[in-house]
Amino acid sequence: MGPDDHHGARVVVQIDVKKKPWEQQPPLHNRWHPAIPPVAEVRTGELFRVEMVDFSGGGITKDYTAEDIKFADPSIGLAESE
Repeated sequence: MGPDDHHGARVVVQIDVKKKPWEQQPPLHNRWHPAIPPVAEVRTGELFRVEMVDFSGGGITKDYTAEDIKFADPSIGLAESE
């Protein structure tokens, strides 16, 4: 199955799970802002797929407990603070 074969949905943003968010091409967005240029366009009614990383930017690992995640501050990137 290729990247465009997932139930007919075209992949418009694809990530490499082995790379950090800031290493992705095109760079990942964490919000909408008019100064940030779009990385993809879709047509009205088009079925599409966007791949994403978690809010921590991949900083949450199997070593984190449910309590760690419950009290994590989503306004900071865990991966960047390590």
